[in-house]
Amino acid sequence: MRRIGLFIVMALFAQNLFFSSEASASAELWKINSKNFSSDTAGFATPNSVLPGELVDLYVTCPKGDFTVIAYRMGYYEGSEAQEYWRSDSLKCIQQSAQSIDPKTSMSESHWKVSASLDTSILDPGFYLIKIVASGGHESFMPLVIRDADLTSRVVLSIPTLTSLAYNKWKGASAYRGEKGFVDRARVLSFDRPLSLGFGSGKYLNYVHPLLVAADKSGINPSYVTDVDVASNPGMLTGAAAYVSGGHDEYWTSEERTSVIKARNTGTNLLFFGANVSYWRVRLSASPLGANRRMEIYKSAATDPQKQDPTVRFRDSNAPEGDLTGQSYNCFPATGLFTVSKPQAFVFAGSGASLGSQYSGIIGPEVDRVASVSAKTGPREALATSTVTCGIDKKSTSTMIYAVAGSGAGTISVGTMKWVERGLTKAVPERTYQFVAKVTANILLEAAQGPLGARYPLNQG
Repeated sequence: MRRIGLFIVMALFAQNLFFSSEASASAELWKINSKNFSSDTAGFATPNSVLPGELVDLYVTCPKGDFTVIAYRMGYYEGSEAQEYWRSDSLKCIQQSAQSIDPKTSMSESHWKVSASLDTSILDPGFYLIKIVASGGHESFMPLVIRDADLTSRVVLSIPTLTSLAYNKWKGASAYRGEKGFVDRARVLSFDRPLSLGFGSGKYLNYVHPLLVAADKSGINPSYVTDVDVASNPGMLTGAAAYVSGGHDEYWTSEERTSVIKARNTGTNLLFFGANVSYWRVRLSASPLGANRRMEIYKSAATDPQKQDPTVRFRDSNAPEGDLTGQSYNCFPATGLFTVSKPQAFVFAGSGASLGSQYSGIIGPEVDRVASVSAKTGPREALATSTVTCGIDKKSTSTMIYAVAGSGAGTISVGTMKWVERGLTKAVPERTYQFVAKVTANILLEAAQGPLGARYPLNQG
């Protein structure tokens, strides 16, 4: 039984929905300015991915006054990037308890009381940012996925919650450092606490949001899942037209990787719009709030208590990332110009690219390069081969590749994190933005039509 106690169950009614043009015009109100963010006003949702109609508990802390929560569905709405679907009544702030820290693993966890519960029965499937607005002026996000029950023939965009978790340092250690640095980093991280990055959204704002908006704008009507969903439901992607990974998707479970490769083997296209994908292997375990609410990441076979499936790099356990993406992680930090080497490829149609065309602002900070041929990905070719500088002066390359598996499914990997983070925003020259936007739309629209290899086979002669 859910622990609602004396807290408020927030019923949703049709009159709370805002589908008018006036609401669309004001949808940019979803954004948070840095001056309005404080870690003292924060929250998290459990579960953070549900089917329509399931109940979601919201855990919120704020020091004083009142707060309101607003559900924004992210996407493309006649020029706006979010639509307000619902908002709560004013709720009383509660300063929740301090973090519980595990002395062995440095895991930080919020053992809080439920502030409110959200009935999702009339919310459309999609990716939502639940915005906390406190009367003291502070704001924060809680991410939430509402899944489609049937993903057949859909383009499915995966939200990288595990990578957001690894970098989370809200009131405690991340997987990278604690108070003393790397030595007391967290070996276990919990979804049962707010996220420090992205005003509470984790990696979403920088590495997923521009891609999500572009996908919605293209008209493909994407579906959304989390990486934990894919790991927990092995057949979830069966029949999907394409699986989409955003700009920073570094931490995966073995089950997620197996599920995605299985989907490719049955015809699902795999689209990787980043670099350093599926690099660290993690495990999921339960928290007091439910299954798969904790992520174990020791980064060392010697110190990991489970020796059969240690949390190390996939490449260190005979499962290189190239078997999944067709690329190998190369280096950080990387700089250079994105350089087209196969302009006749379908991904560049209508982009204006020619042999040797170069585009600034989209190489780095981490890049991949084409991996050796793998029977798992099938034959591949480099569509772009860019000269990069790794670190201070080491010369290397970054590639964008296209591969075709035996099932006919295509694998496309752009090989650079800034493709989404910068290329799909106005933070690059207009020429670069137009190029990236066109190529991204081409990839998504073509992949939505079924196995890419059936229409764009590779010449193996």
